[in-house]
Amino acid sequence: MDPSNRPVSVIGGGYVGLVTAVGLAGLGHDVHLVETGPARLAALRDGRVPIHEAGLQEAFTAAVAAGCLAVADTAPADPGIVLVCVGTPIADDGSSDLSQLDSALAALRDRLGGDDILVIRSTLPVGGTRRAIEDAGLASARVFTNPEFLRQGSAVADFGAPTRIVIGRFPDADPAALDQVLALYDGVEAPRLVVDVEAAEIIKNGANAFLALKLSFTNEIASLCEEAGADVDDVMAGIGADPRIGRTYMHPSFGFGGSCLPKELTTLARAGHDRGLPMYVTTAASAANLAAQDRFATRVAEAAGGLEGRTIGLLGLAFKAGTDDVRDSPAVRLAERLIGGGATVRGYDPAAGRNAAARVAGLDVVDDPASAVVGADVVVVATEWPVFRDLPWLDWAASGVRPLVIDGRRLLDADALRDAGFQVVQLGDGRERSRRPQSAGTLADA
Repeated sequence: MDPSNRPVSVIGGGYVGLVTAVGLAGLGHDVHLVETGPARLAALRDGRVPIHEAGLQEAFTAAVAAGCLAVADTAPADPGIVLVCVGTPIADDGSSDLSQLDSALAALRDRLGGDDILVIRSTLPVGGTRRAIEDAGLASARVFTNPEFLRQGSAVADFGAPTRIVIGRFPDADPAALDQVLALYDGVEAPRLVVDVEAAEIIKNGANAFLALKLSFTNEIASLCEEAGADVDDVMAGIGADPRIGRTYMHPSFGFGGSCLPKELTTLARAGHDRGLPMYVTTAASAANLAAQDRFATRVAEAAGGLEGRTIGLLGLAFKAGTDDVRDSPAVRLAERLIGGGATVRGYDPAAGRNAAARVAGLDVVDDPASAVVGADVVVVATEWPVFRDLPWLDWAASGVRPLVIDGRRLLDADALRDAGFQVVQLGDGRERSRRPQSAGTLADA
């Protein structure tokens, strides 16, 4: 068989697995997508993508129609090149939970023949790949890692135009097998980095941890701007003008979330601690992210004049725009704090409402933004969906609907809203300190 025409099996139909399967099918591979979750499997078999991701439904439909992508609940007898894309969440003790990976490898062990290749695309802690294949009794020569760098909200585009393709291999790697793994991405223009497995693990964890560091620093500077009477956009423009620093990933918010950045900080810190290293910087970034969220929640309570009996409209529930993912979402954590403080919270999100409702007891998820805004004492922009910028704010103001607006993502034109009669508190803007109402209402006891 021509190695370039080998079948490809993708294990796991979540964000990474589904995007990977669709992307490889788009490159012309014959892809077999394996998903065991009943609800997700049923949706895929029905032709529906069960997650919100730009362009994914269209690409999935096209791949299935072209005969390049099939969905099943078990791997085929001849799996070919197998990419494992199952979840590896953080356990309660801070370690990576590799149970899904262990189960996948156990199920594959008897199906992998002498010519088959195993590629682990799941995010693993340092040393995780070696431990996993040793526990599964797999030889290392035809086992590789291929960490992903997909951004939720633009994952389909990122697959087709990645910043780099990283392949991790063991010292005894079969050169022909490595060539076949690299050939998976023929037609994709990107630098190829072939490194040791441990280096690949650190690249993945370290890249996201570094992005988290930039965000944590930016959010801390935003807090300083609030207290010092400066505007964070002016400050970041000056700092980011240094080419050694740059402005990318330095947009302030009240915290970051999702399935990657918080996880990678924890994973990297745990890897260091297990090896006797204190990992001061990554540990501090995690603490800074939680502190930024706590500070913002307290600011909301103070600006509202206390939470008890207040109605708060929450615009955005996903951890970022462009996704329905609410894992470690600062907006969800804020909703929990506000409800715990006695407020009634009406939340709206273009994609994540159902997921948030399942996470937050007492959250009133509404079907349109007007239902969150009209009648609220306070409206908080918690996720940077562009649609929130284009809401009919001026029409609401003209009709007498002027809740206190707190912009936690610096998304809105605060000056235009103030001209329309709104009181606006915008994260990172210390110039509006004189506009804040004085109140003793806090979240200290929430």
